[in-house]
Amino acid sequence: MIFGLLLALLQTPVWSVEPGGAATVGDTVRLVRRLSAPPDVQVRLRPLSSSPLLEPLSAPRAAYAEGALTILYTVAFFEPGTHTLPMPDAELLYTDGRVEAVPGDSALVNVASVLPAEDPPPPPLPARATLERHLTSPAPLVGLVLGVLLLTVLGGVLWRRVGPRPTRAAPAARRPAPPIERWIAAGEPRAVAAVTADHLRERIAAAAPEAGRHLDTDECLDALRAADRQLPLRDLSDVLHALERARFSPAVPSDVLGLVERALHLVHEIEMVPAGEEHAELAEVVE
Repeated sequence: MIFGLLLALLQTPVWSVEPGGAATVGDTVRLVRRLSAPPDVQVRLRPLSSSPLLEPLSAPRAAYAEGALTILYTVAFFEPGTHTLPMPDAELLYTDGRVEAVPGDSALVNVASVLPAEDPPPPPLPARATLERHLTSPAPLVGLVLGVLLLTVLGGVLWRRVGPRPTRAAPAARRPAPPIERWIAAGEPRAVAAVTADHLRERIAAAAPEAGRHLDTDECLDALRAADRQLPLRDLSDVLHALERARFSPAVPSDVLGLVERALHLVHEIEMVPAGEEHAELAEVVE
């Protein structure tokens, strides 16, 4: 207890201001205090409060070096003059559990103004003259709009006098030949059989109207026999029935291509058209 009292008497609670001399408004000011204390002491510091006079820039810090405990507060002042700043107390914590309160005392800080010392202050400058405002004329925009309208009206009048050009009639579209080989490669032999049977029935109906497309396969063959036309009835019966089976049951692609070849030969034998235009349509199917 006696050692603590002697230590308190030896302590000099004096705060120094860095940088030295008078700081200016807004400068960073460091308030430093050095205390004599053993190296294993711990210190508990209280922060400064913000006010219109000053603003703390960081939390207070303490460091031990060269047998002394250094306490540092970093602040900025916003009012010129000589200020006596009350500093917060500090608590020293010793290893044996003792706690010692060190009064904060006061720090004397001189703060200079950054404004020039003039008395009285300079008068305010006179107001500047009103800026001239240049108005833009809408005449170019109106002229552009009128010109576009005039050209539109003249174009409409000329179009009515000349009239639209007669368009050529589009040529009759020819039914495209189905891509037989591509359908076969895609695994669609049933579609190929259906298209081939449709073409063959179309040629038969053209050569013998009594065997029209409305009849089924057997009725078509009976109509051909009754008409006693010079047609290969046996081959027609074989091909039509084979195509009918291929339409509704799985078939080997090579067998379907063979049926297409036989159907093409039968079309040539029927000789239902003199020109090769209709024949070429089925030939394109095979190719």
